[in-house]
Amino acid sequence: MKKATKASKPSKAKASTQKGKGQANPILDMLKNMDEDLVAMLRQTMQKETGFDSEMFGQEDPVDLFAEYLESCALDNERLTDLVVELSDLRVDSNGGDPKAREKIQAIYDLLDNAIEGHSLHPIDMMMTGKIFSDAGLAVPDSLRKAMAEALQAAPPDTQGVAGNGIVSSLLEVADQAGQNPFDVYEYMNSLLASFPPEASVVLLFELIAGKNAVIDQAVAGFVLHPDAVLAQSVAEGLAASATRTPVESSLIERLVRMRPWLPQTRQALLDATIRAMRLNTLPPVKMELPRVIKCYVSVCDGSGTRSLFVTQRVGTHYQLVSVMMKLAGVADVVVLPELSKSGIDDMVRQMKSSMPVMETDLAGITRMLRLAIADNFTSGNLPPFKLVEVVETLGLGPVHPDHASPMEIVTGLLAGLPPEQTNPTAVARAHADILDSEFKYQWFEVGEALEDLLYLVKGSKQRVAKLMKAYLPERRFFWARLCAISALAMRGDDKMRHSPWKQLALVGRDIASDLPLDQIPLMKQVAEISVRAFGRRDGV
Repeated sequence: MKKATKASKPSKAKASTQKGKGQANPILDMLKNMDEDLVAMLRQTMQKETGFDSEMFGQEDPVDLFAEYLESCALDNERLTDLVVELSDLRVDSNGGDPKAREKIQAIYDLLDNAIEGHSLHPIDMMMTGKIFSDAGLAVPDSLRKAMAEALQAAPPDTQGVAGNGIVSSLLEVADQAGQNPFDVYEYMNSLLASFPPEASVVLLFELIAGKNAVIDQAVAGFVLHPDAVLAQSVAEGLAASATRTPVESSLIERLVRMRPWLPQTRQALLDATIRAMRLNTLPPVKMELPRVIKCYVSVCDGSGTRSLFVTQRVGTHYQLVSVMMKLAGVADVVVLPELSKSGIDDMVRQMKSSMPVMETDLAGITRMLRLAIADNFTSGNLPPFKLVEVVETLGLGPVHPDHASPMEIVTGLLAGLPPEQTNPTAVARAHADILDSEFKYQWFEVGEALEDLLYLVKGSKQRVAKLMKAYLPERRFFWARLCAISALAMRGDDKMRHSPWKQLALVGRDIASDLPLDQIPLMKQVAEISVRAFGRRDGV
């Protein structure tokens, strides 16, 4: 049996829930950096808009809370919400380089392994545990999936059908409660099945398709983007078979067509066969009125390569906000917040502008950023989330194909057409000096276990900086060149922004992408210095 490590609880002040002059802002308190915390900010503002009590999301030690959950697997809805929020925040801290957060996550996995080894979890408990991990953005461990598979195999045949029918009934109820939004239904389905082996998931999804519920069919289509290629293909075949018996909504086929270029080539060919079969029995298209776009925004990259885009829209008498978070591995998370008040959406935009370098752009700029991010999905092998289809639809974008442009190709395109005096050696030297004073410089540094392992062996700040410059950052040239290129592209799109450093970023990014020695690139030395300082603060030295 594994011994769960008791990690120390970090000191974090609970965000104030009051408003007033001189008081802490509850949204800004949650913005520790500009990646997943953007989602946390949106979540908190949405809680205010919908009337939820923010006290229910107060800080609590996630290891203790998970241990409490495992004791009976019977927390009430409020405590389950607390658990998901705490685990999500823990993931954010871990991704930000917090070693204590990594220790806590490992302690939680150890607690779960102990419960599995002790056979204290019922299959329903395993299913809900997988959903909790999935909702929090944590990886569902293989040990949980294996335990679920063994439990399903051991269950008497007559009870397997009963359990499956119960899950199907539950999902049908969710479809009704989700306001007929298939993207919300899919997210619930996907997290609920997170601990299931693929074979069991396919059986349940086939039962859902057989129910001939249009919203369920639209939601099941999201599994075409599932990481498991066999499950995805089975779902596609199930939808094609259903189309031979029941007419298909044209919007379902349109969504499959939108997802097609986001899939690997081998999966595209298989999906083509499904689309052809479904088109033989398609209902006439229904024209939908699109929300009106108000403004589009993009952010520069933070030190992890994470950036965001968000769009404000008017829908009748209400407003909605569309946000996409993009990481090094591609499109990572999508948030669509509907039915917001004017004051609510204005507050969101104001807070995001004050917490990160954000520029206005247009739908063409939004599309370019999405195309570049989807190319990153291809490179990493992580498919985009199904909810990205909702974003593309609500913005009225055409087909969004991956853009595999290299950093050098991006900056070359940006610099093309500039007069020689803005790209000559004098301009390049000035760019290297100016970029050191950029507003986002303190967000550009390296973190992670590999860096920590390297620096632990070196004593002294100067020696650590030298070590990073020689043994770590040379392998990261492509990353930093791409970070500069995409940030320059984001800044270039805002014609209203005076003195935008996009040209300097593009010139510096071009040098990083070249074979110029790193010690001749001041930005890279600054990255090393700030990384060492950040490591020293975390390590207490």
